[in-house]
Amino acid sequence: MEKIKFKNQEIEFEIIRSSRKTIGIIVNADQELIVRSPKRTSIRNIKNLLKEKENWILEKLAKMSEIKASPKDKEFISGETLYFLGKEYKLIPIAEANIKSLEIELVEETLIIRFPVELEDNKEKRKTEIRGKLISWYRSQAKTKINELINIHKKYLDVEPNKIVIKKQKKRWGSCSGKKNLNFNWKIIMAPQKVIEYLVVHELVHLIHPNHSKDFWQTVAETIPDYEEKKEWLRINGRLLTI
Repeated sequence: MEKIKFKNQEIEFEIIRSSRKTIGIIVNADQELIVRSPKRTSIRNIKNLLKEKENWILEKLAKMSEIKASPKDKEFISGETLYFLGKEYKLIPIAEANIKSLEIELVEETLIIRFPVELEDNKEKRKTEIRGKLISWYRSQAKTKINELINIHKKYLDVEPNKIVIKKQKKRWGSCSGKKNLNFNWKIIMAPQKVIEYLVVHELVHLIHPNHSKDFWQTVAETIPDYEEKKEWLRINGRLLTI
């Protein structure tokens, strides 16, 4: 790792060299400064460019520091919590002798997972099967909620998506294809409903405006006037929406 001094702080940065022709500067969600550079660019030239971009880099680092860190992997034991529609539910796993497959139920402030008693002594298998069941349950809930919101807003926006797909997406909450297919990350069902609604409207508006132009954001604002607040919520809290 290299180091550079900005104002009164010393910052580490990583250089990744390749056959590219220009220098790229990245500040990621883990507050890491990464420089993608041509193979023969000197450290001196890289540092000179970083100095030129000092204010931008510091602003980015400050903004990324607001993002909440990803929680530790779940063990799926009593007392852990999971999000659903923006609310935290206490997890209560229960071993039962009279069931053959896992069952999930929301009861007041809790999320109850009933599993076959034979899984009780097989920790790793129990974790794998509970995680798989939860993902299937979340996907089903997301499909229902997203379709409900699409049916409401597509009438106002006068659009008709071709296909709605709920899937795992590593870096996106949603996307719109050239074939008018809308894709949504199943994890969004963990967010508050107003945030889900913003995401649905965002993707529906892409059926009118394919890119993020001024007209695009104006159309979003006509339906979700406080969309910037919802967008910011996702930026800061998005990494919490995981199991």
